[in-house]
Amino acid sequence: MRTSWLFGERANINDVVEAQKRSVETAIDSVDIEQLRARSIDEILPAVVHKLRLDVPVLHRDQTKQLPSEEIEIDVSRDPSRAIIPGRGPYLVKGTEISIAVPFTGEASLFKYGHAPYPFINPIEGEVEDDHLILRHRAEHPDAGRIKADFDGRLQQIEEVLSMIRSRAENWNKEGERIARQKLSNRKEKLEKAGALSLGYPIAPRPAAPRSGTARAAATAPVEHFDVFLSHASEDKDTIARPLYQALTDAGVSVWFDEAVLKLGDGLRRKIDEGLARCKYGIVVLSPSFFAKHWPQRELDGLVAKEITSGEKGILPIWHEIDQKGVAEYSPTLADRLAVASSKGIDEIVRQIRDVLKK
Repeated sequence: MRTSWLFGERANINDVVEAQKRSVETAIDSVDIEQLRARSIDEILPAVVHKLRLDVPVLHRDQTKQLPSEEIEIDVSRDPSRAIIPGRGPYLVKGTEISIAVPFTGEASLFKYGHAPYPFINPIEGEVEDDHLILRHRAEHPDAGRIKADFDGRLQQIEEVLSMIRSRAENWNKEGERIARQKLSNRKEKLEKAGALSLGYPIAPRPAAPRSGTARAAATAPVEHFDVFLSHASEDKDTIARPLYQALTDAGVSVWFDEAVLKLGDGLRRKIDEGLARCKYGIVVLSPSFFAKHWPQRELDGLVAKEITSGEKGILPIWHEIDQKGVAEYSPTLADRLAVASSKGIDEIVRQIRDVLKK
């Protein structure tokens, strides 16, 4: 996704929340009827909530990078300090474009929507490329102090807007879970009442659900699948995630790994959801950095939801720079799972993963 202005849409975060509210019924209706019959609301709910959540971006300013500068042409026809006759068209001079890239986690699409209603929106110049926020400064004679002040000022404005929409989104995430639970309960109760209705005749076995033409077509379409999905925090990429990806690939294991799969312009959330759906197992590198960031935990939520839906265990935890006690402070249920520590070495981790895949 790429935009020249952030928070420039006429719609705002309240409109986004209203759209999510309208999508609740669709999310509830998409729950498989057999799953609804066989499982509890608490087992089904995470998969539904996963579809309804709003994850407002979080900037990681400490990881900001300066991009290579570029020579550009700048129109100075409106510069009052120059003796240029108005209305004679653009007057171009050579200048320099300085850019920075600020990584973020969260939904890139939410950079479109501010908190104020139209026409009181206040767009901020900037672009979103994949999971980075790009800010640019153009000048005929660049001044480092002025450029830094410009970037710092815009980043401060952006974080203030994100803070305001985050509050609304977090309220919706709580409300959405409550609404989804109620509607799921209503549908399950109605289903159980209908199932218990008896006219005194013998009960015939339930026929298998027919497959629609669309479902048959989808089943025959070629889809790339992977053995494992590798979920990790970006801080752990160099120390464990990338070496593990390479070792698994060398061992013949197909891995969904963001660097290898994502291309410029891909929708991050959509591609990750596709990756989760196409992998039998999810390797989760649990670390202090993992638990400190929201996006990796969203991937974990997706893996948990998949486990619930399939009824099969699919999460393979790796403890990296953390022990069982540390994991338990964040998630007691994760701490109870059998895991391998990264301190045992990449070769041992690969061996244990391959053993699981052989079963």
